[in-house]
Amino acid sequence: MVRFFAAVAWTASAVLLVPAATALSPQAQQPQPTCAGRTLTGTVQDSTAAVIPGATVQIDSDPAQNRTSGSDGRFSFKCVPAGAHHLSISASGFATAEQDLPARVPADFHITLIPTSSVSVNVDAEETTAEPILGGLNGTSVTGAQLNTLADDPDDLQRELQQLAAAGGGPPSGTVISVDGFQSDSPLPPKSSIARIEVNPDLFSAENRQPPWEGGHIQIYTKPGAKSFHGSLFTTNSSEWMNSRDPFSDAHASIGKQRYGFTLTGPVRKEGSNFSLALEHRSIDEFAVVNAVTLDPDGNETPVVSNVPVPQRLWIGNARVDAQLGPKNIAFVAYSANVNHLVNVGAGGTSLLETGYGSERYDHTLRFSDTTTLSPNLLHESRVSIDFRGEIDAPNSSAPQLEVSGAFTGGGAAIGPQRIRQVRTEWDDDFILSKGKHSLKAGIQLFDFVEHQTLTSNFNGGYTFGGGDAPILDTNNNATSKIAPISGLEQYRRALLHLPGGNPSQFSSVTGDPKINFTEIYPVFFVQDDIKLRPDLTLSAGLRYFFANRPFQDTGITPRLGVSWAPGGSKTLKLNAHLGLFSGHSPNGLQGTQAELLREDGKARVTSLAYSTVYNAGGAPDTSGDSVIHAIRTLAPNYKSNQVLMSQIGADKTLPYGFTLSTNLTYIRGWRQERTLNVNAPIDGSPTGPRAGAANLNVLQLQSSADTAGDIEFAGIGNQKLKVVQFFVGAVRIHILTNADDDAFFNPQSSATNAGEYSLESGDSLWQNFANVTFNLPKKVIVSSDYYGNGNSPFNITTGFDNNGDGNFNDRPQFALPGQSGAVATPFGNLIATGGTGVLARNRASLPWNFHVDGNIQRAFPLTRNPKADHQQTLTANIRSSNLLNHTNVTAEGGVLGSHFFLTPYAADNSRRIEGGLRYSF
Repeated sequence: MVRFFAAVAWTASAVLLVPAATALSPQAQQPQPTCAGRTLTGTVQDSTAAVIPGATVQIDSDPAQNRTSGSDGRFSFKCVPAGAHHLSISASGFATAEQDLPARVPADFHITLIPTSSVSVNVDAEETTAEPILGGLNGTSVTGAQLNTLADDPDDLQRELQQLAAAGGGPPSGTVISVDGFQSDSPLPPKSSIARIEVNPDLFSAENRQPPWEGGHIQIYTKPGAKSFHGSLFTTNSSEWMNSRDPFSDAHASIGKQRYGFTLTGPVRKEGSNFSLALEHRSIDEFAVVNAVTLDPDGNETPVVSNVPVPQRLWIGNARVDAQLGPKNIAFVAYSANVNHLVNVGAGGTSLLETGYGSERYDHTLRFSDTTTLSPNLLHESRVSIDFRGEIDAPNSSAPQLEVSGAFTGGGAAIGPQRIRQVRTEWDDDFILSKGKHSLKAGIQLFDFVEHQTLTSNFNGGYTFGGGDAPILDTNNNATSKIAPISGLEQYRRALLHLPGGNPSQFSSVTGDPKINFTEIYPVFFVQDDIKLRPDLTLSAGLRYFFANRPFQDTGITPRLGVSWAPGGSKTLKLNAHLGLFSGHSPNGLQGTQAELLREDGKARVTSLAYSTVYNAGGAPDTSGDSVIHAIRTLAPNYKSNQVLMSQIGADKTLPYGFTLSTNLTYIRGWRQERTLNVNAPIDGSPTGPRAGAANLNVLQLQSSADTAGDIEFAGIGNQKLKVVQFFVGAVRIHILTNADDDAFFNPQSSATNAGEYSLESGDSLWQNFANVTFNLPKKVIVSSDYYGNGNSPFNITTGFDNNGDGNFNDRPQFALPGQSGAVATPFGNLIATGGTGVLARNRASLPWNFHVDGNIQRAFPLTRNPKADHQQTLTANIRSSNLLNHTNVTAEGGVLGSHFFLTPYAADNSRRIEGGLRYSF
């Protein structure tokens, strides 16, 4: 154990302290030789945005100034004098590009080559006069060395990319990840198959649906095949002794992870066609920590703390073939697979092992892309993807679920033996025209979802013990005439012992045919034009039109405007502003909404709620003598698609010594936001009381009656030009209030009033900050670290009761009257479940600050002695740690007033994980 902690301390010191000491050493502080001029870097790519390795780049027709693009398509010229220059770019199978670079060319740019011998190429050299910064709404590209420092593990990589996208002002969980220019969400391909990653590419473009504050956008481009054979073999390992005990666990679990795989790329034929393959397998042995309170056989409260194994066995792969079909036509076909087997999903926190379930999930996607050069200024891109995905779930128990508010959840999983099969087709067809001052892109996006689902949610039934008013018992457990509120756990104890006040608060169940089938069609038309009015002034204008057929028929037109200005032709300052209307839903979100509306339609499937039943441990109760309440979901007749108007102003400033500064200010006003109201709730607060409509029927109506407003502030500073260290650090404040909650089926406390409903959405942190840093140390050692922090993440406080009888256990406490008995002292005042005054605002509580720090140290050892070999053989070794500081990142606190865990953390993210890896490249 001592040796383990010594190893951990050494790793932490290497990542955090050694680079700092190196940077501060006298040698590091000595003046460095300078040169007249600056560094020009760029990426050579084809018209599908795939990078081109091995391209020859020459500046000013000087044979001594030749560079060859690397495996990531990147090249670099140092000490380039100020002024205009000329580039010549050539690559096998592509037309030689001749390009004049103006004096104000940015320090980093893209060059696109076309497979023809007669077409000249336009380079985006005049696109901007200020170097872009990592983060914010303006986007960034992650390639080369920076890409190599990101996590190899797909789960860790996805988390890091989501955190990068959060710089746009949205929650990390809302990030859309797509691949090779498609719009639909997609699982991550193997990192070894990734050529580059675009983070938040032009979020105000008419090509994009989602407003930035709902989540960023990650666009991943996979590597094309190479013209000669090369590849890699890799493995990583994490063993029990390398990992820390998880928070809230009382014992160290046998946590581990093994990952291995290969990549291979080469020619299909001598000229014009290449392939690439990537395949990896992961064995993940993680544990979820159960931290709950139950009852022992004598009815006494007893804590339950245990490690529940939640292993995964995952295969992910990617295959791609590129072909030049003619002098002006290139295409590729790609196949990706993601197959995962999970165990005990849903267990952990206050959910016991028995309520977990096993899950088999698969995703197989075929992608086709064809790009045709119609003229020197006109490109046509057509892309089609067919995505077969599904899920098969098997609960650990078929018993009714047992939910005891604020204490534990047991019994069977409410999800039941669910099965989902989906076929998702996407067709994108774009024309790109560069003519004079205009750069115009127009296209069609067509989404077609075919759904076959067996939704068994709540078919096993579920008991809810929420607590409430009950008779006080005497010493013999007989009821007295006095009434007092009791907790859900006390209510459950009385049920087990058949004591007064022990009836469940509710028993809910669904009966009928669980199968639903439907097809969703979602076409989109867009046009986007970037107009170079002057060398220092660009105007962008876009228009987007959409149509949806389910769960409602609706159309929408959303205009977008933007302007970018470099005052006085400044090379170091760029100002930008945007104004855009965003509307519509993601096709993926629409299919989930339609599925839930059908699941609870009240016809093929009937939802029943029984009150005052007798608890039947392990089985359903006899409800023949009860007044059963039914529930149905409907769509409001005046439902319209949500709309959000966003305005943004920002500035990017290049500072001396390669530092860059970026700031953004965004205002948001949204209306017609989704939420669900019980429009037939009981009038007197009793579930069986009188209603405005049909008796004993909850009508859960999906409406577009909510609204939202707020602001987002972002600032970041970075430097990617320093030799020893490159870094970026930024922060974003997101203050957006709404009476919705980013969930179509979110129910407010009351259908009659919005009092206390406006708040931050659940889980949306007020503050987010992030940083990444890379140190290039002697002996070719590279140390990198990624940091993400978030604070003031809100959650709701409830009574655990259904005070108003509308079927939802989301009622919030009231403020206690002076001297009122039963009041609970809280940071928000003395609260009481019923009988007080006013009501506590929604999402009033917040979680502690979370800090995620990942570290990586690596070195590549060359194995090839010939430095001019086409592909150097190397062996790369690395040690990576997630949650390096072993900080307790709390994910849940008790929100039920007066319960055992009230305002006490009971669940958290993983503790520190360490893994070592080897990669042999040839």
